[in-house]
Amino acid sequence: MASPSSLPSAAAVAAAAKRQYDATYGVTRAPLPVEVEEQAEFFFQRGELATVYFRTLIDQNAFAGRPNHGHFAVADLLLVRSIQTAITTNVDALIETAGQWLLGQVGVGIDGIGVAALPPETAPLLKIHGCRVADPVNMIWALGQLTTEPVASRIASSGDWLRVRLLDRDLLIVGYWTDWDYLNNVLATTLDAVRPARVIVVDPADAAAFVEKAPVLYELGERATTGFRRVHASGSDFLAALRQAFSKSFIRRTLHLGILDYHDQTGGDPPVDWTEPPDLPNDVLWQVRRDLEGCTPTQPAQQRRPADEPLVGVTLLQLRAGGAVPDGSYWLLDGRRIRVLRAPNQPLHRVEIAFQRETAPIVAPDIVTVVGAEAQSLSPNVARAGTTPTIARGTAGLWMTRPEALQALGL
Repeated sequence: MASPSSLPSAAAVAAAAKRQYDATYGVTRAPLPVEVEEQAEFFFQRGELATVYFRTLIDQNAFAGRPNHGHFAVADLLLVRSIQTAITTNVDALIETAGQWLLGQVGVGIDGIGVAALPPETAPLLKIHGCRVADPVNMIWALGQLTTEPVASRIASSGDWLRVRLLDRDLLIVGYWTDWDYLNNVLATTLDAVRPARVIVVDPADAAAFVEKAPVLYELGERATTGFRRVHASGSDFLAALRQAFSKSFIRRTLHLGILDYHDQTGGDPPVDWTEPPDLPNDVLWQVRRDLEGCTPTQPAQQRRPADEPLVGVTLLQLRAGGAVPDGSYWLLDGRRIRVLRAPNQPLHRVEIAFQRETAPIVAPDIVTVVGAEAQSLSPNVARAGTTPTIARGTAGLWMTRPEALQALGL
């Protein structure tokens, strides 16, 4: 529900459906119940949940919107497998949409069988209430669905899969608060035998409300083997901060990989503040991570940790030593913007050709330092710009190997 998604609550969805139903039938039929689960149960018992309630009374665009910071955080952390398993009770596709904006495909299933069939390197997203896109007629909205097919088998297979998947794991539960009272029944079934290591619950509600509204989650936290903690915060804000902390950790690891080589070259360690990542927005940190991974223009960030390659880190430290300061995802030195890109064992001209597909930035770098690439003799259709050790092309920016860039920048 956080902006800019601003999806309606269950109460708002129910109120809109009731207005439409009551306006259609007036006093010729009994008024539709107020609560969403009672409305859904009414149509489910009549065999009209999918054909009437979902199809005609629920706004078909109610679950569409722009992903918020929380969606982007979950998608990003799933794609790099920092979150190794995600379970959502939401039926919208905003996490998947966020993943596509991040150039990746989030692996999704609506039951244990579906997520188990995903590629082995995928961090799965289990949509335990179903999916508005994948299977719109069998979304779980009514209590009666839990004991009938196909939902009963879906819940059973999800529970079996989760019991193994979440054994001795740290669990982060974000936004347990719900207008759907029967949700605790679903969670009780699927999480009953899960034994977590640590449980962290994030929600702005107070502690007393948590115990009353979500007794299953409270009991789950109580049986955590190493700790149970509640964080009083917005789920979207917390997830955005978590994503930022992950990105900073990734960049910090990269910088620390270069300390030993920096010491060998200069005889001393860099100042501590040079080994700390800059404070930047999440989308900028994501781009920095992609460059430090060596992602091509169409690849998402996919690494939990940087490659063990000190040259990337020492290059950044040498830029800092020369007086460079952060400038978005670039470094600004003597009025020139420098981009540092990892491309081990690649011919320089092929790296540049690959990045010709990249969407042109608003402010282009003056120098792209390609760490790990080698300058080679080029094919006749690639022109050299005089004696300058770079490739000339129509767009701004000179592409250089690391030694070339260090020489050009006087480092």
